[in-house]
Amino acid sequence: MFPLQLLSIVTLIGCGLYLVTALFALRRNGLRNRTNHTLLTYLTLAISACLLGILGNQNLIIPEVTMRSDNYWLLVSTLVFLVLTWQVLHTKRHLLILLPGFLWAVGFVMLDLGIIGLPESVYRDLQFNQAELARTFLAVGWLSYTWYLFYLATQALRNSSIPMIRNRAYYWIMALLFIAASDFLFLFDYISLGHILRWPGVIFAASVVIRPFMPDTRQIERLALNYLVMTILTAIVLIIGLLLTPPLFTSMQANYNATLAGIVVAIFLAALLSPLWVFSQKIVDHILPNTNYDTSLVLREYSQSLSNILVPDLLATMAIGLVSEAIEIECGCLFLVDNEMEDGKNFYRLRPTKGIGEFLPFGGNLSASSPITTYLRQEHKPLRQTDIELMPNFLQADQAERTWFAGLGVEVYMPIYTKEDWVGLIALGPKTSGLPYSDQDLDLLSTLADQTAVALQNARLVESLIRLNNDFRRAYGAMEQANNHLQKVNTQLQSLDRTKSDFIRVASHELRSPLTEMRGYNEMLLDDPVIISNPNIKKLINGIYTNVIRVQEIVNSMLDMATIDMRSLELKVEPTSVNKVIHSVVESHTDSLNARKLKLEIENLSDLPEIEADGSALQKVFDHVLVNAIKYTPDGGKITINGVPVSSGQLGLPEGGVEIIVADTGIGIDPENLELIFTKFFQTSEIVLNSTEKTKFKGSGPGLGLAISRGIIEAHRGKIWAESIGSDEALCPGSEFHIILPLHFK
Repeated sequence: MFPLQLLSIVTLIGCGLYLVTALFALRRNGLRNRTNHTLLTYLTLAISACLLGILGNQNLIIPEVTMRSDNYWLLVSTLVFLVLTWQVLHTKRHLLILLPGFLWAVGFVMLDLGIIGLPESVYRDLQFNQAELARTFLAVGWLSYTWYLFYLATQALRNSSIPMIRNRAYYWIMALLFIAASDFLFLFDYISLGHILRWPGVIFAASVVIRPFMPDTRQIERLALNYLVMTILTAIVLIIGLLLTPPLFTSMQANYNATLAGIVVAIFLAALLSPLWVFSQKIVDHILPNTNYDTSLVLREYSQSLSNILVPDLLATMAIGLVSEAIEIECGCLFLVDNEMEDGKNFYRLRPTKGIGEFLPFGGNLSASSPITTYLRQEHKPLRQTDIELMPNFLQADQAERTWFAGLGVEVYMPIYTKEDWVGLIALGPKTSGLPYSDQDLDLLSTLADQTAVALQNARLVESLIRLNNDFRRAYGAMEQANNHLQKVNTQLQSLDRTKSDFIRVASHELRSPLTEMRGYNEMLLDDPVIISNPNIKKLINGIYTNVIRVQEIVNSMLDMATIDMRSLELKVEPTSVNKVIHSVVESHTDSLNARKLKLEIENLSDLPEIEADGSALQKVFDHVLVNAIKYTPDGGKITINGVPVSSGQLGLPEGGVEIIVADTGIGIDPENLELIFTKFFQTSEIVLNSTEKTKFKGSGPGLGLAISRGIIEAHRGKIWAESIGSDEALCPGSEFHIILPLHFK
């Protein structure tokens, strides 16, 4: 047995080691997951057991309490370590396993406290007491659960499909070996040695919990095997040298010098050290094949192969294929990442390309605020599937996103960046060797992702250009089809318009003759003495005459419009005074102006030069424009007719001309209708709401006057347009009609 002083020192060292381990675990993982909670519970129990042991060693508490505390520590720590094993190895938890544990704990407590026990005669026959019975019961339960723990670890090592779990299981078995040995020594009261053996077990267990990925065991095995082979080879050379040196020296000289012989052996061994190392490496490579690769060679081949690829699918196949050759993976895929917006929410759409292996990738969406998206966008590091499944910050991601990642069957994700944003994601499945991805693998993937970024950006640009070109082709095809359709419709409309014009022309001609006769007969009636002597009959005849004149004006307008549409308008051009034409029109509407109390001013018309024009056609133009001004100016308003000479080269008149401006203080014109008012049959409001007389406020009309005016003016090589800030019957902003006529008709 160890002396008491040594036991106190060992226990104190263990207490400090457990405390440091607990603080380190708390700093690294905090209280973010249940596994860390269980580890901290185990370490707290270990610290408590150590403190009780120290107090017992210093005789500060009863020795029996110390012995019992060790037994209870063994019981509780075994059950806590069982829960920790479930969590670390992600094995299925069986509540039926905890039930025997509960019965084991209750049975031990009752035996230890003497609540239950065997008769005294049985103790005498078996030659042991109740405390020994309790200790035996404790040992049987501990042995059963320790066997179960080793079973769980070996099953995870052999059957787990996740390389990380297999890697953990290897280290967990090592932790179990040390902890089981420590517990075994505790059962037989080798407390100090038990403490010492527990230290590496706790360190292994804590490392597995704290570190998400343990070092590759294959590399450790290679180092250990290499060291062992090198040691054996060196020992063989040394033994051979020591065996051959004495006979060699004896044959060469009589006196044997051991120092000189040792120097010779040392020199001989040093000369063989390098060849022995090479030979040792070959033996190790034969036993455990090396999975390393030439990183520089892989990078060179990768960059050369991807430099000229501009098709995303081909780029994905080539990139994943080159990675597979270097790292030997089972499957893989390249996802193209598009930043999109839908319903006001920003998200990333992952579009799969062609992969390798038995891998059927399917696209998915990631929210811009997801912790997984944040990591992939901001951290230029690989992301493991086990991180998504285990790390607390990723557990906060949407369940649909985590389910999508889990359904891919991928082990490592490597984001691809450009200066703008996250543009791609390399998804790689498990390695064919079954080993986890090493740090060297992840460093290589990071470098390859940087090289892929440029090629992927070029490929996506080409893809965008192709898609844009296809869109242009489709749009052009649709536009061409629409143009053909519009052309057909336009032809039909032109045909209908000609038909309508023909109808109007024929109808107008047919109406003109009877209207002329009706007017003649009506004038004869108005001159009849009998009619004149009867006021009532005279009033009726006057009404008929007025409406006949009105109908005749409409028919004439329709004929004029039909003539303009048929482009058969014939002008009788001669020197014409615009001043005389306008005064003639104004005199014909004197009664209407007086009836509406409209003030009309004529300015600068006498200064206008004569022009070459058809006087009667211009009379129609100014009549329609003036009637329009009268019709849309409220009673008491004002109309102004102003004439302005146009110099040569101005307003598109090479030889000059005249400009007539007819302004009113009427209700104005909506800007949207400034062109429409010059089209046939256009009405600014519903016809039924208009007055029946053409010079009444908002009087009715066929909607042909301004269209005829534009036709006549354009036939004179002139222009006509309207200007107004808007339509408002309350404010009456007014409107202006500008008429430009050239000086000479050509």
